[in-house]
Amino acid sequence: MKKHLFPVMAFLIILASCAKEETLEEIRESITLDLIQDINADSLESYVTWMQNMGTRFCLSDNRRKVAVDIRDKFRSFGYTTAYLDSFLLERNYRGIDYSLWQYNVIARLEGDRYPDSISVMGAHYDSILSGPESDPFTVAPGAHDNASGVAAALEVARVMKDNNFTPEGSIEFVAFAAEELGLYGSWDYAFKASDSRAKIKMMLNNDMIAYEPSANMSEWKVNILNYVNSLNLPTIANRLAAKYTVLDTYTDNTLNKYSDSYIFSMYGYPALFFFKDADDPNYHSLNDIVDYCNFIYCREIVIISTAMLVEKNIY
Repeated sequence: MKKHLFPVMAFLIILASCAKEETLEEIRESITLDLIQDINADSLESYVTWMQNMGTRFCLSDNRRKVAVDIRDKFRSFGYTTAYLDSFLLERNYRGIDYSLWQYNVIARLEGDRYPDSISVMGAHYDSILSGPESDPFTVAPGAHDNASGVAAALEVARVMKDNNFTPEGSIEFVAFAAEELGLYGSWDYAFKASDSRAKIKMMLNNDMIAYEPSANMSEWKVNILNYVNSLNLPTIANRLAAKYTVLDTYTDNTLNKYSDSYIFSMYGYPALFFFKDADDPNYHSLNDIVDYCNFIYCREIVIISTAMLVEKNIY
């Protein structure tokens, strides 16, 4: 009997090893399912409506600090009591006038319990703008799709994680960036400070314009997942999790990957992805960019991908 002991023990060790790997995957899946079932399309709509009703979120307007404070306080209402404004000075000429104005990124942090210095960022810009020489973004710039929808994604994931008492092993920072529309200034400031302090950012997920989908046929829904040369394995993970948890088909068209906040993170060497709608939005940078033309069932599907990725990268 003893001569069979070694092969039996080896088999049991291999079996235990496989079981351990399966258990980690099962834990991630269980947590992800618990979180995504609470992601609510009506909640996403409510955040976008709330931001649209601010009138304008143009980064040079007089209400810019109040907009940031209101977003900060929304995070605080979810339990992120240390959510704060991180200010920077923007000097910019706009339509022939020189401006020197303080801007405010909004940061809410979910502290990791094992590797708190390892950071995943979920971000979106909150400022809005109008196109055209006759437009007046100082007065009204609703920006429902661009980009209240992206901020709504960060708010909803932050809310759901708090409501479910999710404790990541690494830290997660939810960031609403200022002044993206005039040159990605909020993400420049955040990424520069992170690099200067040698922050360990392992992933940046950017949601920008994720709620326009005119088709009612869910089988036609797609999301463009833009990436960068240093995105590492993030595209593979995103595609896998989208297929597992959503109805969305995924593809990558990197034509516009330099025109949103994730680009700055990639420039500083941080792996980043950019989630972006598929269909062309005729209301882009116009007074018609309002909640009525957003599809929040579609938006929810994209938000699920970010949620699943945050679990994947913070349960290990």
